[in-house]
Amino acid sequence: MFGSSVVVAASGTDNYDVIYQDDRRNVLAPQWSPNGNAIIFSVGFFNAFFNGFHGKFLKPGDRVEGGAQIALIHPDGSGFRELTSGTNNNCFPSMAPDGKRFVYRTFGPEGDGLRIMNLETKAVVTLTSGYDNFPLWSPRGDLIIFSRQEAGDYEIYSIKPDGTSVKRLTFAHGNDAHMTWSPDSERIAFASSRMGFKDEITYTDAPQPYGELFVMRYDGTDVQQLTDNQWEEGTPAWQPTARPIRQP
Repeated sequence: MFGSSVVVAASGTDNYDVIYQDDRRNVLAPQWSPNGNAIIFSVGFFNAFFNGFHGKFLKPGDRVEGGAQIALIHPDGSGFRELTSGTNNNCFPSMAPDGKRFVYRTFGPEGDGLRIMNLETKAVVTLTSGYDNFPLWSPRGDLIIFSRQEAGDYEIYSIKPDGTSVKRLTFAHGNDAHMTWSPDSERIAFASSRMGFKDEITYTDAPQPYGELFVMRYDGTDVQQLTDNQWEEGTPAWQPTARPIRQP
């Protein structure tokens, strides 16, 4: 249950190096810094991810799980340091394109929502105060998308890094989450359970409306369904491109 690690692998080979491991905690959601000189991730228990369906969360406070912190490390395993502290569960960091700040979600006795930390000064700014998760900074730097619990399910929102212009992008029944930006910041791919149940109950001991993949424009328009099957689709990613990113 404990001891998951951060691994750096060579593309196209079976070679990899374990650059961080903690026998008392798990790691979650590693992300490369924009210039590739660091990896940012979270360290904690994360019962929902590493204990299958044996952990129960009867109320939001159960998700704190003793707290979790955002950490940074160099790709060669050196320079490990924890950036956050306190009793909250801090997770899912995403760096700004300039590599000087990162956004993350937090919940616990110190407050819920999204926060932005300046890596140089360690100053923290409150971005939102809702039950928000999975923040992602756009490659263009002008928007942050996140998933918010809204009327019983999760919907996708966007917000400017200065905390203005909060906009709800999805309005379908079912959870919308696990988003990812296209390299040009023009589109968002995401997973959604809006298609409801199919024949999942015959394949798993945890029946639920499994996710299908969708894509939409950054403003929530032009929604297109990409997959349609009985399996769970999630955590999509875009192929990198060398094309320049249009600045706002």
